[in-house]
Amino acid sequence: MKILVSSLYFHPDHSGIALYSSDFSFYMKEAGYDVNVVTGFSFYPKWEKTESDKRKLFRKDIVDGVNIFRGYLYVPAKVSTFKRIIQEMTFILFAFFNFFRVGRSDVIVLFTPPITVGLVGVLFRKLWKARLVINVQDLQLEAADALGLINISIILKIVNVIEQYTYRQADKITSISEGMLSLIQGKNIQDDKIYFWPNWIDVREHADKGQKGNFLELYPEFKGKLIIGYAGNIGVKQGLSVFIDLAVQYQHKQDVVFLIVGEGADLPNLRKYALKQNANHVHFLPFLDPSGYYDFLADIDVIFLSQKKGVGDVYFPSKLLGIMAKSKLLLVSAEPKSELFKVVKQNKIGMTVPYGDVDGLIGELDRVINEKESLSYYTERSLSKVMLYDRKFVLDDVIRRVIKEPVSIPQ
Repeated sequence: MKILVSSLYFHPDHSGIALYSSDFSFYMKEAGYDVNVVTGFSFYPKWEKTESDKRKLFRKDIVDGVNIFRGYLYVPAKVSTFKRIIQEMTFILFAFFNFFRVGRSDVIVLFTPPITVGLVGVLFRKLWKARLVINVQDLQLEAADALGLINISIILKIVNVIEQYTYRQADKITSISEGMLSLIQGKNIQDDKIYFWPNWIDVREHADKGQKGNFLELYPEFKGKLIIGYAGNIGVKQGLSVFIDLAVQYQHKQDVVFLIVGEGADLPNLRKYALKQNANHVHFLPFLDPSGYYDFLADIDVIFLSQKKGVGDVYFPSKLLGIMAKSKLLLVSAEPKSELFKVVKQNKIGMTVPYGDVDGLIGELDRVINEKESLSYYTERSLSKVMLYDRKFVLDDVIRRVIKEPVSIPQ
């Protein structure tokens, strides 16, 4: 069976959607399938292509037996809504030509966003009589609308029409959380087309990653201190201003430090906010490569995750799985109805506080400072619960229930 995977984000990008589009492709190759990938040139999360990739239109790479067809991708120096639309248009245009380069495939798997790549998938589904699977990693339309990133109603209407059309034409629509699937069902999609495909992790591999002491060797000024940190994409959706509000309350504690590690569109705004709040205990560190990130997890005391009000209740940060595999103490600031809050609270794998409740965060952090050993049950439960998201368990079920099913004919 020949499988074509397409994603805007792919190896060697090593954050967000790229982790899953890449690992799915490599797993399918390991399972004996002929796998081809259509993507752009690596740029995420730094929003910058390497010098050798600039000004190139096409390139074919082969990684672990997977053929990777890359096409030109516009990457703006400064990210804006309009520039992101231009970027997606370049991706879709060159993906169209690369689908032809790959040739007839039996199954097409799209990792979205962008929503509009679904049009390319539908076209080639009909041309090749292939099976089309759309894996929705982020509800792009709802997120943009909630955050006010698209103010032109005609654009929202056009993208909404495209989204519903591509979903109706696909054989399977999958997504990473129950909340996201509920919203997809509300778009008049047949129930039998919808499948819960959670993001996954190789639990044993990730549990062994990271060397204790390596991160602190790079930053010896943090040795002997209680470290609370966030690492990953720094966007509007993360709402990390509440982390700075928390840090301000511990200015008097010289043995407590707060770290924000990563890059993203909202980083300049967050730096300005920290300066305005005189948040001297907040240290901004550059994005870490995968090995550096796991060294960070090995040395840090508390991992902080937040999710901004107004974004919606359905987004589930996949970095949570790596944190669970490493049995790290977790502090979450999110809406009580959100997927993140519910998963952490219901499974008792970390401390949860409603978003914006700084007093609640102070109360939980004081518990860490004064009675950390008594909180070990959180980390013990994390390791047992994460086994439900193990790579082999999840992807073998996807092969059986999504990839191998016969092609359906949309009405």
